[in-house]
Amino acid sequence: MAILGRDTKKCPRCEAKCLQSQLRCPECGLIFSRMENATNAAAVQRFKEKDKEAVLYVKQVPKDKKRWKLILYTVLLGLFGGGYFYVRRWQRGLFYLLGFALLVVCVVFNAQLISVWDGVLIELLGIFVGVYGVAWIFDIVYVCTGKFKIPVSLPKEESK
Repeated sequence: MAILGRDTKKCPRCEAKCLQSQLRCPECGLIFSRMENATNAAAVQRFKEKDKEAVLYVKQVPKDKKRWKLILYTVLLGLFGGGYFYVRRWQRGLFYLLGFALLVVCVVFNAQLISVWDGVLIELLGIFVGVYGVAWIFDIVYVCTGKFKIPVSLPKEESK
């Protein structure tokens, strides 16, 4: 991105366009150099304290997480929500895990369910598997292209 021929960046908090040379966001006042100290573990602590306002969702992998691990978990364990559990986004991870459990139940009890639901179950299961698989592929693409958002926060002593 460029403003009048200058390179710009987006603020992780408000997503306003800022010049690369700016030290703080003109819209929300976030000091960009402090984001280097933001961690995923601090975000988890803020969630436990019910301080969701101090948590930012950023595309940059924080220093307490590894990008290669995130890619590995998303590719190999993505159907179980592995990438989301790694960055401690529990709700979305549980959504994937429950989706996989539903898929397993439908496959295991396929014959019994087909006799009750006739052909409707197969159609619904096909739609569900399609959406579930496409969502997993999107997660892999987002992680590999750096668009996957990870919750981070500054440690308590630095946020004051």
